[in-house]
Parts: sequence; C-alpha cells; structure tokens
Amino acid sequence: MTRTNVTRPAAASAPAVSESLREVPLGALLSGITDRVALLATRQVELARAEIESDVRSEIAMVKGLGIAAFCGLLGLNMLLVAAACALATVMPGWAAALIVASPFIVLAIVMGTAGWEKRVTKPLEVTRASLKENLEWTKNRLA
Repeated sequence: MTRTNVTRPAAASAPAVSESLREVPLGALLSGITDRVALLATRQVELARAEIESDVRSEIAMVKGLGIAAFCGLLGLNMLLVAAACALATVMPGWAAALIVASPFIVLAIVMGTAGWEKRVTKPLEVTRASLKENLEWTKNRLA
C-alpha cells in the first residue's frame, strides 16, 4: 500500500503563527486581548440596544392596536346599551328605561372606584423611609 502525503493547511500554518506570537511582548498581547474584549462588549451593548428599541417599537404598536380595539369595544357596548334602553322605552317612559339600563353600570363604577381607592398608597416609600431612619440612627450611635 502506498502512502500519500496529505498537507494540512491548519497544521502547516500553526508553527508559523506560534513563532510570530513568541516574538510579541506580553504587554502587547494583553493589550490586544483587552481591546478585543472591550470591542466585543461594545458590540454586545449596541446589539442589545438595537434589540430593545425594536421590541419597544413592537410593543408600542401593540398598545396602539389594543387601545383602538378597546375604544371601539366601548363604543359598541355603549350602542348596545342605547339599543336596550330604546327597546325598554316601548313599554315604559324613555327616561325610566335609560335609568334601568344605566343603574347597574353606575353601581359597578361606584364599587370598583371604592375598591381602587382603598388600594392607593397612603404612605409612599414607607420601607425606604424606615430604612433611612434606621441607617441615620445607626450612624448617630456609631459617631457618638
């Protein structure tokens, strides 16, 4: 069986590269590495920023679409309530029919408004204030 010489480009160039690297001072090698790491970090930040901007644009478009859909849904519900009031107006006075249709929504608005009002923040930054007060007391005791 005959052996053939197969040249491997990577193996052939490896000694040449290592010989040239041996001549480069350590400081220059470290400087080159830090420059490349800094460049890589900068590029990663740029990529993240571009991706965030793209995601934010998509989210804004989604919010616009949902806002328009909610507005149109509210208009449709309003028209359904007007239709219900008009239907009731055939058997009673119009003002009474409108009051009957509107009253459950007014009661719901009062209940939900009260529940929402109860959830308001009455003491803003309560934990932060307590922490700052504790740190101030600790500092006073340490300095005394």
